[in-house]
Order: sequence, then structure tokens, then C-alpha cells
Amino acid sequence: MDITRMELVLMRHGSTLWNEQKRYLGHTDLSLSLQGREEMISARRNLKGMSFCSVYCSDLARCRESLHAVRPDLSAGAIYDSALREMNFGDWEGHTYDQLKDVALYRQWLDDPQHITPPEGEAWVSFERRIAAFLDSMLYSAEGGKKRKSASPTSVLLVAHGGVIRQIVSLLMPGKGFWDIRVEPGNLLILTMEHRGESWVGVDLRMI
Repeated sequence: MDITRMELVLMRHGSTLWNEQKRYLGHTDLSLSLQGREEMISARRNLKGMSFCSVYCSDLARCRESLHAVRPDLSAGAIYDSALREMNFGDWEGHTYDQLKDVALYRQWLDDPQHITPPEGEAWVSFERRIAAFLDSMLYSAEGGKKRKSASPTSVLLVAHGGVIRQIVSLLMPGKGFWDIRVEPGNLLILTMEHRGESWVGVDLRMI
């Protein structure tokens, strides 16, 4: 039986100390703060009892800890993938806006992040390609697994970072741009997709 509909449950990790201090946090591997663990309470309640055909999670500590906080029963079977890491901010990691605001390249990056790259950081196009390649692989795997299993609705849980979630939604949901999506630490979004032709298309996006 061919799959025609899929739900992608997207959860942003809880806060770290750098998030609270409004420091750029990309590939730096920080654990959840006390506030971040408290942010997981609502997500844990909303995810209770939900079933998933697969679970994907960024390999960074703040995401792994968030998954374990909300659904420890899913931790062991999750796929931890470095492709789901936040954008790498390079030399600007750990810095605040106030610390960087007088740097000319930083000002240019704020105005045109798609074409300006942080020193030793990740180019926007590389970030886009990384997320697109992950999605292609994930959707292919989910579709193949669905054909082998039951006819029940397919649901995938993905625990990642704010920029990653924004990019995923902008790639799958027509009319939604990267900056149109707002997702706070611990937030849950459900993206419902339909298989149309040769591709998956988002048809509904809601926060729970």
C-alpha cells in the first residue's frame, strides 16, 4: 500500500545558558539549562502516548537531552544525525549582538545572510543543501518503511534546532519562508504532508 499522508512532528530543543544569554549557538555542544529542562514539561505532556514509525534527533547534547526528557522510551531507538545540527556560526559562536555589532562583516551578514558567511562558519547554501539532503533520505526511508508495515497513519518525530526546523518547514510548506516560522525552545510543530506526484508537499502546519 502506497503512503499518501504523513505527519512530521518537529520539536525544538530546550534552552541552554547561551540561548538565555542570547549568544550565537550553532555547533557548540552545550547541555540544557534548568530553564531548558522546565521547557520540556509541556512537550512531554503533548507527546505522551504518541506513536512514531521513526525518530530523528540532532547529535548535539541539547537535542539528545531534550528527547530523553520528553520520551525516554524513544531515546535508544532514535537516529542521531549530525545533518540536523544548527548552522555553524564559526568565529561568532558564543558572541552576542552587542559584541559583534561594530564588525562590518557581521553587519553585512545581518542584511544578507544568504550570501555572506561568518568567518570559519557555514555558508547558507551549504546549510540548505545539508537539510534538503537529510529530508530526501528521511522521507524515502519513511515511505519505504510504511509500505512494509501497516496502513495506520505515518508519524515521524524530529528533534532539532530552531534554524533547522525553519528550513525544513520552508522546504516542505508552499508559501512559507524561513523567516515566516517562529519556534521557541521546547515548541512542537506538526507538519502534515501529502504525497503528490513524485514529491511530498506540506498541507497543514500547527503548533501544539
